[in-house]
Amino acid sequence: MREHGMSEYKRIINSQVRGRNAPRPTDPVERRELLQEMLEVFDEPVPDSLQVFDRFIPAPGREIPIRVFRHKKAPKGVPQPTIYYIHGGGYMLGSLDTHTTPLCNLALATGAQVICVHYRRVPENPFPAGLEDCYFILKWVHEEAKRYYIDVDTDRVAVAGESCGGGLTAAVSLMARDRNGPKIALQVLLYPGPMNTDYETDSYVRINHDPQFNGKTLEFIMDSYLVGVSRTDPYAVPLQAKDFSRLPPAFIHVADLDPLYDEGILYGKKLEEAGVKATVRVAHDLEHSFPRAVRVSPQARAECRVLYAAIRESLKTDPDLVTELWQD
Repeated sequence: MREHGMSEYKRIINSQVRGRNAPRPTDPVERRELLQEMLEVFDEPVPDSLQVFDRFIPAPGREIPIRVFRHKKAPKGVPQPTIYYIHGGGYMLGSLDTHTTPLCNLALATGAQVICVHYRRVPENPFPAGLEDCYFILKWVHEEAKRYYIDVDTDRVAVAGESCGGGLTAAVSLMARDRNGPKIALQVLLYPGPMNTDYETDSYVRINHDPQFNGKTLEFIMDSYLVGVSRTDPYAVPLQAKDFSRLPPAFIHVADLDPLYDEGILYGKKLEEAGVKATVRVAHDLEHSFPRAVRVSPQARAECRVLYAAIRESLKTDPDLVTELWQD
């Protein structure tokens, strides 16, 4: 494997996490524990300038947990530009806790408030349970958040997600269009997928150096997600959609050392062909989950600055709430 900006990040992960060079276990509980252990390596305290709190949102037959990242200096009672965030984890893993540090960074560097959803995960909750949770909370953000004293400017709501959260972002965008649902100012897909069932793409075959994240891993993820589901269902497999028109503008950030590289590129191409504005940014010499590497990788920091700037421009956030995170 060639040297690149994630080398130090990977070295630290490898040195501190058990079994990092072995294939991931297939048991959901073991997979969740391993991911938690991996992602805790770079956790940082919540900064004093943010108020971070949880809510449990009532939905038919269930409650959906969310976590809110709000700027303490934001004027109370004034609707705020908002990033509605869908975390990753292969539709099976991930939680509010595994994503708190990168979401603090996202809130600080964009000046927007962030609302993250913890959707139901497979295999305990088969598709479409998780996706319906994500769509339910998108509607809640627009229609009900103010009842919880969370001020949202509904004209400035971005939906963002990384990895499978990017795939869910694409699916939620399709749902919002098809159901005449809430307005989305920007869809942000960070190294999105898997959102296809083609396991022979160039990037799946070419990028195969990580024993825990490769083509076989992604095939296992989709097999777990699509139990009893048609592999042409566009809400389950967004790249199978027949119509990409009238979707929100998109910022798609892919890593060129990621097996999912081709999926993000293809999604951007399909949007552009349908007349939707799509900006596709390639993070060169970086891998999947590169924002986790901001402490050790100048390349990752540079890419995140581009990401944050794109969101600030789209949502017209308050410059006084923006924090410069790193000095190179």
